Amino acid sequence: MTTTYKHKDLGEVKGNSNDGVVQFLGLKYASLENRFAAPSLVTDYGSGHTDATKFGPPPVSPIGAINHEFGFIQQELPLPPNVPNHSDIEGLNLNITVPKGKNGEIDINAKLPVHVFVHGGGFAVGSSWYPHYNQAPLVRMSIEKGTPIIGVTINYRLGVTGFMTSKELRGAGYKANNGFHDQRTALQWIRRYIGGFGGDPEEITASGESAGGFSVLILLTSKEPLVKRVLSTGGAVLLFKPIPEAVTEMAYSKIIEAFGLKNKSPEERIQALLSLPVDDLWQKVPPGTPLTPSIDNEIVPGVATFPGVSSQSEDPQFPLPGRNWCSAVMIGDSKLDGSILAYIGLDAKLPNIASQFIESVNKTLSGHPDAASALLSAYNITSSSEDNEALLSILRFGTEISFYAPSLAFAKGWPRTKGNKFFLYHFNEGIPWEGKFKGEAGHILDVAFLFQNFNEHLSEKQKEVARAYGEDIIEFINGKDPWPPVEGEQFGARVYGPSSEGITARYVASGKPAEVGRHDRVLKLGEQFGFDLVMDAFQNFAFSQ
Repeated sequence: MTTTYKHKDLGEVKGNSNDGVVQFLGLKYASLENRFAAPSLVTDYGSGHTDATKFGPPPVSPIGAINHEFGFIQQELPLPPNVPNHSDIEGLNLNITVPKGKNGEIDINAKLPVHVFVHGGGFAVGSSWYPHYNQAPLVRMSIEKGTPIIGVTINYRLGVTGFMTSKELRGAGYKANNGFHDQRTALQWIRRYIGGFGGDPEEITASGESAGGFSVLILLTSKEPLVKRVLSTGGAVLLFKPIPEAVTEMAYSKIIEAFGLKNKSPEERIQALLSLPVDDLWQKVPPGTPLTPSIDNEIVPGVATFPGVSSQSEDPQFPLPGRNWCSAVMIGDSKLDGSILAYIGLDAKLPNIASQFIESVNKTLSGHPDAASALLSAYNITSSSEDNEALLSILRFGTEISFYAPSLAFAKGWPRTKGNKFFLYHFNEGIPWEGKFKGEAGHILDVAFLFQNFNEHLSEKQKEVARAYGEDIIEFINGKDPWPPVEGEQFGARVYGPSSEGITARYVASGKPAEVGRHDRVLKLGEQFGFDLVMDAFQNFAFSQ
């Protein structure tokens, strides 16, 4: 049912009240002068009341992308009754889930910790309205535990409007990395207004998965402490290499040509980009055009490297002031996080993927033939390897160098003091539903378990894993230690699943690969030949056209 709440700054806000929580949907946090403009914090909601009973429009992205995400999870959920249409200028909104107090009302004086979730989607797709991101079940769980939290999900610009940049655009006053500017503006709005919903603006945990996980770690490049804690799952800061200016110019040229603007003047091109039909912004962009974070010397100062991230000395190429102000960082990975790479590129390299991989690795490591040989041997990839077997081996390599190794590198470089804690976890629960990766701990599954929205599709043992995971994260959001933080040279970690082996959740103090369900082969390769070199061997193959 609907309910009207009187916010001390926003006035009357109409939301949805259901089973112990109130949800305020589609609250606009920033306005845009045009689709490429900098976000402007919304501070005036006028007189009357704000209707927050329906999701707001998401920023522009491919229609129906949610079906791909359900495909990665291998299970669907019902869509909301009114799926919003995307918008180029009205998409910067957020959703707030607030627990009711004992009297059935929102307690404005509760000062509850706040969980802000940033969705993934490769900076190209995704939205806060997706049903598997609904924070209501997690908030209800926090109430049951006696440690209530407020949940927030945000939208931010994607693709062309979120991450396209060029000298031409910057010369006209349009910054790079709009999506990151949006995220930070959302956090500023939350800090300003969450107190009126009973939240504590000084107790914000920013969490994210995949591209969202990368996004929240990028917050640590800020000198301004926007959050108290950070949680990244399936998206360590080494996963996406920010693209340099030469690549952004190439991408811009491809898009200009695709839009038929090549022979226009710079002023005419920019005017056309501002006025093109909204659907052109995703339908006419050439496939594979890089529209991801770029080095802007503001939000993204440079390219993170394994040596830089794993050193406790500040890396001038990729400084992390957040090491001084962030009280706790948690990073998690799934045993086959690399499953996502099959869908976004590696499946297209079938058949004969083994031979292509071998050729690519030998080319990348031509100056290090012993490294190429060791890598191929470690993952048992030969020219005679059968396609499906080779694909899975390559995905395991991609997972271990792109997700597992970076999480350990980040742990090594974090201060690991009482005021700057670091927590590791490994998600090993397999996908329980039919499909390509059934039985594997695939990408995005951890989020499906965290938010408890798939519980009716889980067995009792799988529900126990989901509950243990959710309860631990609630503890973290409340500023507690859900398990011992990393200390010294041992990378103790929490392990979730697999329930098929009788494991719900356990803490492994040693953190040794074999004891947490991981392999040590990529660590040996990295230590012998250099982790960045090994990462290049994977990325040059996975992301080549």
